[in-house]
Amino acid sequence: MSISLSSRLKKMNKIKQAIKYTLQCLISIYIALEIATPPNPYKMQIIVLLSLLIALKHDIPDKIVHLIEKLIVKWLNRNWK
Repeated sequence: MSISLSSRLKKMNKIKQAIKYTLQCLISIYIALEIATPPNPYKMQIIVLLSLLIALKHDIPDKIVHLIEKLIVKWLNRNWK
């Protein structure tokens, strides 16, 4: 039984949206905690979460995987000739 490509893409899109909403929620919580306490104890967590959200929004993980696959194919083609 093989799963069609369109159903796999739909599942990945749902997972991506769930991760995006979770990150947005966590960012909101940490910003609220940051405002509530004066000495900025949550700045590193906010920076990491915002970086992850930006990477997810611009499809950076997919682009990295695609680039690595292209590099591996080129390397294999060069070494197997």
